Amino acid sequence: MRRYIFPPLILPLFLIFVFLPFFLLLFVIGATETLSIVFDMPKEDTLLIFLMIVIGSLINIPIAEKEGKVVERRYSFFGLVYAIRERKKIVIAVNVGGCVIPTILSLKLLTTIPLNAFAIAFVLTTLVTYLSAKPIPHVGIAIPMFIPPLVAALSAYISAEIFGLSQLMIPKLAFSCGVLGSLFGADILHLKDIEKIGSGVASIGGAGTFDGIFLTGLFSVIFALFLL
Repeated sequence: MRRYIFPPLILPLFLIFVFLPFFLLLFVIGATETLSIVFDMPKEDTLLIFLMIVIGSLINIPIAEKEGKVVERRYSFFGLVYAIRERKKIVIAVNVGGCVIPTILSLKLLTTIPLNAFAIAFVLTTLVTYLSAKPIPHVGIAIPMFIPPLVAALSAYISAEIFGLSQLMIPKLAFSCGVLGSLFGADILHLKDIEKIGSGVASIGGAGTFDGIFLTGLFSVIFALFLL
């Protein structure tokens, strides 16, 4: 009988190639369903918005430039050590898919929900997000992923209860204050700490394929639906 020895990477690779597309498909379906509920749109339109966010996440628009930290490099030459200091620059940019499109969608929602209810949920989400976000050198502004959407969902629910709003308003409130609250709390209010991350490009809304701002809005709605 022959014995076949499989390398240890075979199983992980098999799981990635088989299950990852399946989970990505579920994520796309769930995202389009969620956006459809929030914006009262056909699923075809929300799928188009979702694709625009995916493509837009690859685009960063530079808006400002700041001086970063002083970097010192040492070189040894025939026993002599030379130190070269230079100040690196930080380019501040906005991500189209992670910041611009979700912000436009959230502003559109503000025309359909009471502003007093939004104001309470927005302030609570912004405050908690701001206190939870920390600048990490060479990484950016980091925050535990599920704090903003949980706070946004709870704030939306509390605000809706205070003003006696329909339950249909809670997902709309959750998405808008989740997106705008994380944008202000994690990014805009922490611009004063931007020098602490070092140098390079600091993209507001840019974090790989999807951004924390968009995901915050998405998960805020999902958590809000569980509260209904």
